[in-house]
Amino acid sequence: MYFLISAFLTTEITNASFFWSLYIENKVLVTIGILSLLFIVSIYARHHKKKKIRSKEKEIVRPITDVIGTDPVQLEELNQDLEPFGFAYDYTQDVFYSLTNCWQRSFGYFRLYDEASATFSMIIDCEPIYFRYKGMKWMIEFWKGQYGMTTGGEVGIYYTSGPELNIPGIFNGTFYYCVKDEHRIDMSFAIRKNGNLLFTRSAYHWWVTGFKLAEFSQPSELTMDIILDLYDRQMAEAFVNGLIEAGYTDSEYAIRGRRVYIHFDKPHTKQPFTRNSITDHLMQRNNKSFCDSYNYLTNAYVGALDKLLYVKRKSPNMYNQILNVGKPRQVFEAYDSIKDYINKED
Repeated sequence: MYFLISAFLTTEITNASFFWSLYIENKVLVTIGILSLLFIVSIYARHHKKKKIRSKEKEIVRPITDVIGTDPVQLEELNQDLEPFGFAYDYTQDVFYSLTNCWQRSFGYFRLYDEASATFSMIIDCEPIYFRYKGMKWMIEFWKGQYGMTTGGEVGIYYTSGPELNIPGIFNGTFYYCVKDEHRIDMSFAIRKNGNLLFTRSAYHWWVTGFKLAEFSQPSELTMDIILDLYDRQMAEAFVNGLIEAGYTDSEYAIRGRRVYIHFDKPHTKQPFTRNSITDHLMQRNNKSFCDSYNYLTNAYVGALDKLLYVKRKSPNMYNQILNVGKPRQVFEAYDSIKDYINKED
């Protein structure tokens, strides 16, 4: 049969009478050979057709860019969308981070912000460290956990020379201002999930942050290793005393000159009363659902910028939710309840 098929395919045999005599003498074998050849051709045609269909399907879902996170037009567009929310995007680590002169800077810090966080889908560990330095009250706080659709962490530095606020039925405690530009410090942190590095952040700032989109985590899964370069040795020692008063042990911090190293795992200070098993369960269930929805919707895309551009076009509501990264404006509405008292003290 191989000889017969070869004979039909070769161009060396051109005599028609040869083929006819070959067919008469080997009628059955030739028929089988022709049918076999037709069967092979039909299989090849079907395979080629399926390959073309698959190729077209791949073209439909092909990411907008082939290089992850490097399209300058998309990056500029995303950062323009993020700027009113006080954030920008770092494509090298695929994280959102806070701008220096973001709107949040005008609202300072007081405890009600932490108390409100859980009710707005932020299930986070809070660790305020209080100390005194050069006649002023200072507070440096660490945060880590799930911020809605993102896993992230924060470190902020605040101060005040004002008295305690005593507002019946609203708030009893200290309101801190975000430090001015000349009082910023170098801050760095590395955040890990179950021991695996998620990302790092480092800046000369008053509030260094990082948030990774569609990464779902429990706060207990996260640790932060923090480095603070304070103004001098005196300030570093005052801060370390605050750490000790909060419950930190020698194994959780180190001091080298004006630099302090902190390992933030399980918080030592009292957590907001809104952080309880019911709130955690309900909010984390929603947070995971949002993360899963985003990952499902953008499954065909590889680059984070392509994913976000696709969401912007297909699901504007989800895109707006993503832009509202970190602590949303609703958390800072608590400021309205005390701002008149702050202005009186000023």
